[in-house]
Amino acid sequence: MNKKSLIGLILFLGFPFLLQLLPLDLMLGEVAFWILLLGILLWIYFVEKRTIASIGWKKITSKTVFAGIALGILVFILLGVFTTAIRAIGLELNQDTAQLFVNQPLPVLLLVALRAAVVEEVLFRGYAFERIYGITKSKWLAGLVPVILFMLVHLSWGVGHLVFVFFAAGLFMLVYISKRNLPLLMIAHLTTDVITVILLPLLLASQ
Repeated sequence: MNKKSLIGLILFLGFPFLLQLLPLDLMLGEVAFWILLLGILLWIYFVEKRTIASIGWKKITSKTVFAGIALGILVFILLGVFTTAIRAIGLELNQDTAQLFVNQPLPVLLLVALRAAVVEEVLFRGYAFERIYGITKSKWLAGLVPVILFMLVHLSWGVGHLVFVFFAAGLFMLVYISKRNLPLLMIAHLTTDVITVILLPLLLASQ
């Protein structure tokens, strides 16, 4: 099982970095990530002979939904605090990446937010943590490695943004280790992205 897990970790965690080397537009990149999710699920079921319960999937309850939304709102608030602090100390924020999302139509933004919430939580929280922990038996290592890799995937966003990405990923990982509830993190991630990428720009544009 450890050998299969190790191969899966190399394949799936390496995939986002490989995509960055390819000249893909936004939509092709989104499709590629959904294909990655399908690959992870097929690997879990048919190669590892396990189920998605092995990566923290639990039944979604009303408590899960409310807790996820609350966590997502908290992370959004912290994003504002971090952004203000980052600008105050003069760290780099990549405006080009942000502008890329601003110029997209609403359906595309919804797809991006949903993809990030589902695929990134499956890959960098559920699958990465559980498989690294299964190999190393170390929660610290299993938690820290995915957080660092998640931060590195966002290198193009600028140094300033990486500070928040590292903090948010670390917070999400701590919640996952505590609860082992993947849907909770998906809902939190979706809430943060919907507020940040969709609702806030709409509110600012209406003023």
